Amino acid sequence: MRDLNGYQAINEKYHLNGATILVDANRLLSYWQNGMADFAKQVPFTLNTTSGLGSLSKQFTADSVLLLNAAGALNIDAPLSDYLPEYRYATQITLRQMLHMASGIPDYTELLLVDYAKKIPNASESHLSYPLLKDLNHGDAFQKVVDLLNQHPLDFAPDEKGAYSNSNYFLLGHIIAEVAEMPLGDYLQQHFFQPLGMTKTRLGTKFSEANSYDDLDFTHGKPVALGRGDYNGGDGGVVSSLADLATWAQATLRRQVLPDSAWVEALTFTHDFYGMGWMKSKTRGWLAHNGHVFGYWAYFDVSFEKQLVHITLNNMSSGTEARKAWHREMADWLGSL
Repeated sequence: MRDLNGYQAINEKYHLNGATILVDANRLLSYWQNGMADFAKQVPFTLNTTSGLGSLSKQFTADSVLLLNAAGALNIDAPLSDYLPEYRYATQITLRQMLHMASGIPDYTELLLVDYAKKIPNASESHLSYPLLKDLNHGDAFQKVVDLLNQHPLDFAPDEKGAYSNSNYFLLGHIIAEVAEMPLGDYLQQHFFQPLGMTKTRLGTKFSEANSYDDLDFTHGKPVALGRGDYNGGDGGVVSSLADLATWAQATLRRQVLPDSAWVEALTFTHDFYGMGWMKSKTRGWLAHNGHVFGYWAYFDVSFEKQLVHITLNNMSSGTEARKAWHREMADWLGSL
């Protein structure tokens, strides 16, 4: 029997606003919930509260591409030009390289942040992400991103190395919708959320029950609300609850949903950097993916060997140093199991 006192002690120490769980393939082993989903309405943050996943959404996007590949609806080794000819470097890049973050496509969020940082000096990362993504919600987000990327060269030759770029999964989300002939959110509902019984999980940050906040700036002693936005990109638009994510975690530990061959693809790392919706954790032997959008943060750590998953959702930017310290201590504790 595992001693879970350390898990609770770390959460008690840092008191982050949100909730966290530890599960194995069959049970909820431990949990912690604290603070508010909505401060103005005094709604507590619980295991059933939906909150933005940010880049953890990339797992669902990657798995969607792998499902379509297994069904023969697309080919991950085909050039991007087969699906997105309007991108100027599409003939040089494959979908596999995009899934592995090895395409060289610049990160559109980093390109946009340069301009937004000038408009909003001294703003936190969470404050900057809100107007950046909010401005991509007017029906032409895809064209805006493609037009932006077409103005910039590749960061490196495809497959030369790996480097994290949200552009890869933003574009893959569009390709899924085109190939499946339905909105990305509908595809995710039909192939992941509904079959697994993840009844509160949706694509679109507007569906989050938790509001998002930034505590780096206070008005009369209260955290500043950043809002929910309405972001729907395949790189970071999913919202879910810890109760639903426990189901996703257990399906992951059992390697459900995907064919065995697709699981091999997803968990194969290129340039010792990125699988397909997976990264290597700082905790030896663990895999992970974190996420951030607006004031929402998500942490998802998996050990197939130990058959354990740790998941945390926060709806407030808690200050970089405090969050890093919490994450460091949690990683050390997970590594000690």
